[in-house]
Amino acid sequence: MSEIDKELETLLKKMLKDQEEVTKNDQIYNEAIKDSPLKVQWDMHGILAYQIFEKNNYSYKFGERLENSDITITFNDAEAAKTFLKGEIIDYAPIPQKEYNGIFRLNYNAGWVPLETTEKRNRKPTERNVKPFLTVTFDKQKKYHPFILVKMPMFRNILEKGAGDNNSGVYVPINQSLGKFENQIIPLKIFKHFIDKASHIVMEDLCGCRLIKECQHHDVSLGCIHLGSDLVNIDLEDLERDVPQNIPGRVATKEEALERVQLAYENGLIPLLGRSRREAIVSGVTDTGNIISMCFCCSCCCVNGNLMKYGSPSLSSLYRIDGLKVEVDEEKCVGCEECMQGCVFKGMEIIDNKAHVNQERCLGCGRCEDICPNNAISIEFSDPNDIEELIKTLESYADVS
Repeated sequence: MSEIDKELETLLKKMLKDQEEVTKNDQIYNEAIKDSPLKVQWDMHGILAYQIFEKNNYSYKFGERLENSDITITFNDAEAAKTFLKGEIIDYAPIPQKEYNGIFRLNYNAGWVPLETTEKRNRKPTERNVKPFLTVTFDKQKKYHPFILVKMPMFRNILEKGAGDNNSGVYVPINQSLGKFENQIIPLKIFKHFIDKASHIVMEDLCGCRLIKECQHHDVSLGCIHLGSDLVNIDLEDLERDVPQNIPGRVATKEEALERVQLAYENGLIPLLGRSRREAIVSGVTDTGNIISMCFCCSCCCVNGNLMKYGSPSLSSLYRIDGLKVEVDEEKCVGCEECMQGCVFKGMEIIDNKAHVNQERCLGCGRCEDICPNNAISIEFSDPNDIEELIKTLESYADVS
């Protein structure tokens, strides 16, 4: 056995043992795994082990293969395996593909390297030093998503480490029923506030998520909007470095930005407003806390929705606006399940043939009210002052002026 394989064996045994204590006291783990136990086969450069993750229970075996595993995680590269087991991976991402039919692969970020200055780009941008991480295989019938991995604490820790601190955001409903403020649907005031205040506005002319998934339900051209002075040196030729295709962007006027918010809503998309360190990372700009992003999410391609659906709701940095009420009128509800099928966050449930709001998962995006054929769902603010409070909260995350 080579020296690196000996080291891998020692590190793998330690990881298996360490998870005993972690899973005992990890509430997020037990919540994520309670309805979907996970049997994991490891192949670390030829060194085998398996783990079984269940609510309030964890077991493992070194040196053996589990015949009925749910997923098999394979590291072909010994250095990548060692880096993972030492906890030195700082960021990872699945290689984008339309569907995950029995297999998906991940790359990891091994740091940043400068790019040479070109005549076209009169600056020295950096790009991530991306290396192969691992491959996950499974039964095609199970339709697993890469976020299945964050049910395991070691992967969740990497995700949280890469995200950094001070990440948060809200889905902002702009439903007509919420009334108007200064001749605009009330929540548009929130978007207008930040757009008017922004020193720099950059719009993506393609949505990377919908582009990769070849979305057939929503406009692919309605990409994200980024606000703030951190954008001064952004590469307008390629705004999402995680995506194989170039995502072009352009400097936009305040009027163009506000129009996109309205167009996205009319297209059935859910406006998201918030701050994420990852938005700066994938855009290749230095994150100094002066960037806020507006994304327009669909139920079929939304990254945050997939995290909550396949990973754990507890991992989301999104929250529902204080004072926002989503209610069902049971007399009007016929249990048609339209709201449940249209909710990307699993925020609606059918109980005794009636829709019920799962208050722990509902993010108040307002789409259920729009799609209910019987007008049985209502969404409203208990106090208009909640909007002012939301603006103050978002401003505490980042200064876009």
